[in-house]
Amino acid sequence: MQVDFPKTYLYLKRFGPVLSKRPGYIKYINKEPFYSLYDIKAYTFTPYKVVWREQASFLTAAVVELRDGKTIIPDHKLMLTAFAEKENAYFVSALLNSSVAQLVVVSYAVTIQMDTHVLENIRIPKFDPTNKVHQELAGLSQNAHYATEIGDEVGVKELEQRIDELAAQIWGLTTEELAEIKSSLEEMA
Repeated sequence: MQVDFPKTYLYLKRFGPVLSKRPGYIKYINKEPFYSLYDIKAYTFTPYKVVWREQASFLTAAVVELRDGKTIIPDHKLMLTAFAEKENAYFVSALLNSSVAQLVVVSYAVTIQMDTHVLENIRIPKFDPTNKVHQELAGLSQNAHYATEIGDEVGVKELEQRIDELAAQIWGLTTEELAEIKSSLEEMA
């Protein structure tokens, strides 16, 4: 880097003492330069990601997408799963935010560790762009993101209700079973 990007190297060198104290650097000391980055892979740069907080009392998933043509790279305290297609990301976000998924997660997860295990314990089908229910879930999720952004709480509640109905349909649950799930979540709140 000193030869090919001398100005970048000089900039990073100003932070050398701080960068050298990172646990990742200490682990690889004498093997990597002090300015090395760790745990960065192709998924880091995908245009769409579903993210959720690692430390939270409740699973809340959101879609992060390109902004002004630039890739957003989430903080290391966010769990993420990467997507190339927008509709796929919103579909997964809808299912993760459904009452059904919420009950599954709250029933086994330690509230301070919402790790990637969430995706191992919730059976999310592969997005099928020809499936009308999948398409509607993706659209509802996108609308819920927008309604949240503008502060339309009533709109969000209505969208969440429809997402719950379609999620229950995906997982083969009856209206009565969905009502029981929602009741159980209310009791836990």
